Amino acid sequence: MKKALVCVLLICVALVLIFFAEPIRFVLSPPLAPPAPILTPSPSPVPLPSPSVSPTPTPEPTPDLTGLARNPLTGAYIDEEVAARRPIAVVINNKYAALPQSGIAQASLYYEVLSEGAITRIIAVFQDFDAAKIGPIRSMRHYFLDFALDHDAIFAHHGHSPQGKAALQNLGINNIEGMYVDGTYYWRDPERKKIPAMYEHSSYTSAENLWSYITDKAKYRTAKAETHTGMFAFYDAPTSPANSTPVMKITINYINSFTPSFTYNAETHLYARTQYGEPHIDEQTGEQLTVTNIIVQNAEVWHIPGDASGRRDVALVASGTGTLYTNGTASPVTWTKTSHQSPTQWFDAQGKPLTLNIGKTWVCVTQNASTVETD
Repeated sequence: MKKALVCVLLICVALVLIFFAEPIRFVLSPPLAPPAPILTPSPSPVPLPSPSVSPTPTPEPTPDLTGLARNPLTGAYIDEEVAARRPIAVVINNKYAALPQSGIAQASLYYEVLSEGAITRIIAVFQDFDAAKIGPIRSMRHYFLDFALDHDAIFAHHGHSPQGKAALQNLGINNIEGMYVDGTYYWRDPERKKIPAMYEHSSYTSAENLWSYITDKAKYRTAKAETHTGMFAFYDAPTSPANSTPVMKITINYINSFTPSFTYNAETHLYARTQYGEPHIDEQTGEQLTVTNIIVQNAEVWHIPGDASGRRDVALVASGTGTLYTNGTASPVTWTKTSHQSPTQWFDAQGKPLTLNIGKTWVCVTQNASTVETD
């Protein structure tokens, strides 16, 4: 009972103390500052790759053409005085027994046409040359003169047919006749003279002798006539004519027993000539003849009635068709010549003046009935 009374008293005392006690003040702490943001360091910028810029190409230096002009026969730049002078057309013997020929590689332009029988003769037209030996030189035929007249060329030959002699007089051709200057401006090769039947294949001349005769003895006009500015235009880089077809080899059937050929080299853009089944070689260089362009000129060819030697005539003052082979391709062409004195005009398949690639050209004058084989 006493314990219960003591507990009641203790509870009462506690209540009195609580009632009269100081109020308890709660002091609030100042608000906490918001936590500082956690900064993540920015990564170092990664440099972007620079755009690939090709170096500016160094322009090709402009060639210095001072004192130069285009060779009207090849389109290549040569000394302007040489380009302005008259070329010289030389009749070259092309019979098998006459081979090898000399100096022919220096010609700028070649014409090849049937003579008598189954042989051709080559009329090599020289513009820029200094050959010390040219030949063997052979006699001319009257239709050869049209090739010289096309270029206002001086005509060099050794002998002539009756028709050729008459044409020289009628057309007033400046010519160098070997029959009259043999032993001076022309000479006989001493080694060939020793061989039986080789005398007719032994006549030679040189660039120096030809120009000496022209300027010192005959005093022919040396500057080319203004009407002969050049038969062809020329591309600046190797070009195939529009709508041309690929052709790598050309065989010309002049006559059954004589079929020379030209084979194209795509690396050099040149055609190498073969005849009589062998490479056509210049004795002075030992190298095979090559050209950039080949033109097959179809023309009417016939035997002169009553000519005991079987001489031919060729219709070159006329019009006709042909084929241009260049840059490994073939394309049709046409041609027309209105008189002996007027140059032959050549046209491409579109009827525009014919353009060639820069370099030498071989013109093969064939019978209309002949065929040309290609591979």
